[in-house]
Amino acid sequence: MFGIALRYGISLDALKTANPNINPYMMGVGTQLLIPITPTPMLATPTPQTTATTASATSTAVLSLQPDCYRDAAGGVICFVLAQNLSDKPIENPTALVTLEGLSTEYSLTQTSILPLNLLPAGAALPLVTYFQPPTPEKFTAMAEADFWLPVPEEDTRYLAVTLEDLQTQLSDDGLSAQLSGQVALANPTKQASSIWLLAMAFTQDDRVAGIRRWEAPLPIPAGQAIPFSFTVYSMSPEIARVEVSTEARTPLE
Repeated sequence: MFGIALRYGISLDALKTANPNINPYMMGVGTQLLIPITPTPMLATPTPQTTATTASATSTAVLSLQPDCYRDAAGGVICFVLAQNLSDKPIENPTALVTLEGLSTEYSLTQTSILPLNLLPAGAALPLVTYFQPPTPEKFTAMAEADFWLPVPEEDTRYLAVTLEDLQTQLSDDGLSAQLSGQVALANPTKQASSIWLLAMAFTQDDRVAGIRRWEAPLPIPAGQAIPFSFTVYSMSPEIARVEVSTEARTPLE
């Protein structure tokens, strides 16, 4: 369901809210979803750029942004925006506006990129994601600017510490995918979690985001037990040099 939300440029929560009777873990081929409609930015004449991607930081210096964009086989463009939290406090639900402009066509479109997790810890860097539907120009520039985020209250107890055990990463021979496996558990086995997410991030040799994959622990989550996982993260085209994993767990809603 996250991939569908990404393709239509909406949040996963919005898609789940619009489809309360659909179990995201039991979706099969032919499942029909209601897609919430969001305003579409108008096309405008682009300003010529000289580089494939550029980045801009926020005026409040909370986020530093680096966009990395790739065309897919369908003619769309997926953009990963590596957002680094420069503050000394965690923030929630950061978004960035990504503008894609054609170098030789009158194409300019701005969309919101979202974080596959909820939390961006202090000092951490995680990718925001957005997908530009085809057709898109073959040659383009991409720019990103911070849009929105929420501060996390000092006494917040919604997030739980997570530990990874026996993490194994196996790169494919062509370097275009990586298999991850291991076990994930709550650091405090007496706690109960409503969700546990892993975000695998594939990076190139020059520290560009090449691909991401989010894994969700199947529900219900057993208390006090390690949960095995195994999944693959794919590159959008460049060879993968390394894979990093970020975790997030949340307490049940009261």
